[in-house]
Amino acid sequence: MMPDPDHSFFTGDEFLSLTIGGDAGQPSRLLLIGRPREGLVRVREWTSDSLNTEGEDFDVDPAELLTDIERAYEARFTVSEEMYRIRTWLSGQ
Repeated sequence: MMPDPDHSFFTGDEFLSLTIGGDAGQPSRLLLIGRPREGLVRVREWTSDSLNTEGEDFDVDPAELLTDIERAYEARFTVSEEMYRIRTWLSGQ
């Protein structure tokens, strides 16, 4: 089943693609992160267990998402973008 284009937030919008590595207990994650709008950021997420799906869409507070990414970075998971770029993106700059 194809996603409804009227409900897709990625059509023509900019997004940041971010991969976060996993370990034996956690799958790797692929995030497409939209620009912050009205205090939230739109995310589409896949894991190494769900790559053949449409992914999961959700809205989250940018500070909450940044905390999640920083925890992964501090736990020494591979993060595909520099933290500076992620912080700048999530601050709306």
